[in-house]
Amino acid sequence: MQKLYVFYLTIVLLFMMMSSALSMNIKGLVRDARTSEPLTGVNVFIEGTAAGSTTDADGYFEIKTDIETDFVLTISYVGYKTQKLNLTAGEDISLMEIELQEDVFESETIVVTGIASKTSKDVAEVAVSRVNASNLTEATAYQSVSQLVAGKVSGVQLTPATGNVGGGFRFYMRSGGGLNGDGQPIVYLDGVRIENVELEGDDAGGQGNSTLADINPEDIENIEVLKGSAGAASYGTDGSNGVVIITTKKGKLASGTEGGISLNYKYLTGINTPSHKYSKSRYYTADDMNDAYVDGGINQHSLSAAGGNNTIRYFASFDKRNEEGILNNNSLERTSVRANIDVFAYDNVTFRFGGNYILNEISRPQGDNNILGHMGNVLFAINGEYKYFMTDSLAIEKLTDVHKVNRFIGNSSIVYNPVKNLELTASIGLDISDYEENKTYPSNYDYSGVGIIEGDRLFWLRKNSQYTYDFNARYKYDIFKGLQANTVAGAQLFDRTVHTRNLESTGFSSTLITDIGAGLEVLGKGEFLEHTRKGGLFAEHSMSYINQYFLTLGIRQDFATAIADKAGSIFYPKASLAVRMDRYSWFPSDVLNLFKLRMAYGESGQLPDPLDIVKFVWTSEIGGYGGGAVLNSIGNPDLKAERIKEVELGFEAEFLTNYSIEFTYYQNYAENSIIPFQLPPTTGLTVSRMPFNVGGVEGWGMESLLKATPLKTSDYQVDMSLINNFQKNEVTDIGDSPDIYDSYGINVYKEGLAKHEFYAQVSRGALFDDDGYFIGTDVTENRVSLGNPYPDYSGSFMLNVRFLKNFNFYALGDWALGLKVYNNTRQYAIDFGNDPEYNGYYDYLTNPDNEPGGANYNQAEYRDISNKFAKLDTRYPGNFIEDADFFKLREISLYYNFKDLIKNNLNFKYVSSLIIGVSARNFWMSTVYSGPDPEVNADGSRSLTRGVDFLTLQNPTTYNIYVSIGL
Repeated sequence: MQKLYVFYLTIVLLFMMMSSALSMNIKGLVRDARTSEPLTGVNVFIEGTAAGSTTDADGYFEIKTDIETDFVLTISYVGYKTQKLNLTAGEDISLMEIELQEDVFESETIVVTGIASKTSKDVAEVAVSRVNASNLTEATAYQSVSQLVAGKVSGVQLTPATGNVGGGFRFYMRSGGGLNGDGQPIVYLDGVRIENVELEGDDAGGQGNSTLADINPEDIENIEVLKGSAGAASYGTDGSNGVVIITTKKGKLASGTEGGISLNYKYLTGINTPSHKYSKSRYYTADDMNDAYVDGGINQHSLSAAGGNNTIRYFASFDKRNEEGILNNNSLERTSVRANIDVFAYDNVTFRFGGNYILNEISRPQGDNNILGHMGNVLFAINGEYKYFMTDSLAIEKLTDVHKVNRFIGNSSIVYNPVKNLELTASIGLDISDYEENKTYPSNYDYSGVGIIEGDRLFWLRKNSQYTYDFNARYKYDIFKGLQANTVAGAQLFDRTVHTRNLESTGFSSTLITDIGAGLEVLGKGEFLEHTRKGGLFAEHSMSYINQYFLTLGIRQDFATAIADKAGSIFYPKASLAVRMDRYSWFPSDVLNLFKLRMAYGESGQLPDPLDIVKFVWTSEIGGYGGGAVLNSIGNPDLKAERIKEVELGFEAEFLTNYSIEFTYYQNYAENSIIPFQLPPTTGLTVSRMPFNVGGVEGWGMESLLKATPLKTSDYQVDMSLINNFQKNEVTDIGDSPDIYDSYGINVYKEGLAKHEFYAQVSRGALFDDDGYFIGTDVTENRVSLGNPYPDYSGSFMLNVRFLKNFNFYALGDWALGLKVYNNTRQYAIDFGNDPEYNGYYDYLTNPDNEPGGANYNQAEYRDISNKFAKLDTRYPGNFIEDADFFKLREISLYYNFKDLIKNNLNFKYVSSLIIGVSARNFWMSTVYSGPDPEVNADGSRSLTRGVDFLTLQNPTTYNIYVSIGL
């Protein structure tokens, strides 16, 4: 009891000391230097302490502090250049007026340049892109992280695989990395490496659900992207495809002199509607397919709170989103709860805690390569007459495939400054999820096409547990006058366990009995366990000379369970250099406010599959004499990780104050790519493929970003940006291995061609005999290159216009040039007789009156139709690889902020904003592709198959209305 008394007395004395020490007030007003308008939410703080504030709705701030020495007051705001003021303790600072200059290039924004490295953008030596997510979610509505990033980062393409709500998507960084792995970046959320995979579970035709669909976009403050090995080398293995760093919203100091908490509530309602209507000129059953689509409703409630003082800052949110897709059995119901807390225990110690619980339930429709979906049963109707002959429409509607995830993402860290300029950071993060798929075929419907007659139940359970551990030390010091140095060293560990279990039974006597144990026959059961660990030691040394020349050298040493014993650890170097040319006396800095040249080199890689290094992997098998084991795979204990080297050159410039440009040229090289080889039969082994390090690929390209603010007044502002990308790659080596094809036999890894190149036989035209009769198809003797599912050129244009002070119009359009898509849907529709164009050609050519010597014979017309008919010959898939260049008006919105009307007319000071807006996504498209959508892939977002449209659900057009109120 005495100890408890002493504890409480200590707490009381601490609060008394804190309250009695508040002896100095700093007050001020912050304005825009160009318009003189007050700025709301500007961060004002005393460097080296936790003392600070933010400006209120009228631009005023107040800081109470007990500081006794001279100090530096820092004023920072997103989109403006930071200002630092040297002030003297005790002087009268009752009302200072501060003007901030706009920063079009965002040159002073702190960006991540390595695993433990951050610097301002104006001196960064690598290309780093940032998406200001909090600004975007104010202007329009987003379902997922993928929508936030798409079209907003130079050098990055983001392609959805399907229009399914919650469906998978693929990042394509620069020229796509090496040959191994899934080609996807590693993703960090508040320092925690989170799972970025597509989970398919039981087959639904090709599509799965993205684990990134769990993340609530309303919680995100910004997203930073390191796009290749040059920037991501310090992240080690898996960093070769880039790194995506997501930072969520944090607590903030209370605005102005009132203190308290800021609240924000947002309500959104909308619909998903088909973006493409099928035409009867393409399919006889077009109306039936259009009838299968529905308008799916959207409802979302988001509530957040933020606040804090000089000791503690907090952010908390609750979000509930219900969304229906454009098919009846596709929906998402996501609930997200988040809390972030920063505690400034002492001037030199900071604790940070964050937690996010997600409950997400996705109902997945059947589609793609599947006879249980609407599209296959309608578009493959024989001669347009026998719709749903494979599966009845009601049976399709009643089949349920529900995926439910319980997930927690948490992080905690401590930052300690024991002495001046030395910072120690330790953090731990976890991403734990329980994923359950529950699939039911009702017993009173016929699914005999897939062998199910009396119902079927399936469970697929997956538990993923992954932990991220980081420790690093940073020390800043002066080597001599004008030469500053910053040294960082640390360690990182990643530990992941995946455990799956599945059970399927069939034969249910009644629809009233659905317990999986009541099935008469067990069709399948099993489990899988994988435990992988990766660790790395890293060091980085940066130097800055007279704040004009910048150099960074770094190394990373990686260890992993997927590295063979003989290979040992892996070493990755990096080096980068930048020069601020505008700081030369002879440079025309009055025109070019900033001009920086930069160069960077880095290495990273992809680990082998965990089982690739195991000599023999056995699996159990049940036979007539009981259980046994058979050889499942053969590994290579000598395997090394694929290594990817990249060099990038670039510059950044800001000119005439209101314009900026970023440009990067890159080249990357992959070596030691892992290629499976066929073993000779004389080995006597029952598995005939074994992996070896023989593959290689080269990539190159350019990316640029132009930003402009040509107009800015108190009532009007125009902001624009233009992104242009160009990329190429070529497979240089696959050893003596045969060409490697995807499951459709259409995408290839082949020396001399780009990765995933379409490679197939194709019709040249028609063959005619000596009398002029059509006698068949003239086809290439061998496969030929037919283009690529990734465009050579891509880009986007953004326009944001503020007018009449509080109206805001926003639009984003993006495009792709040099894109190809395999229209497998049309190929099969022709085979089933459901293509009017093909049937018209057939009827014409089989009519004797149209043949040579016939009553209606016209040689030019006959030959033209013969050639068109031959080029639709379904025996040759190359005939259905189409140009698919497109332009999409991707996002558009208009909103009005009633804050001034409320303030001036109602004198209601507690409302900081009231926004009412409308928005749309996939609003309009122009494309040469004959299918509904060029941005799909029938085999999901993680396979070797790319750019295949086979009964794949189009991406919908989305319309939203939303109301947001801030208090």
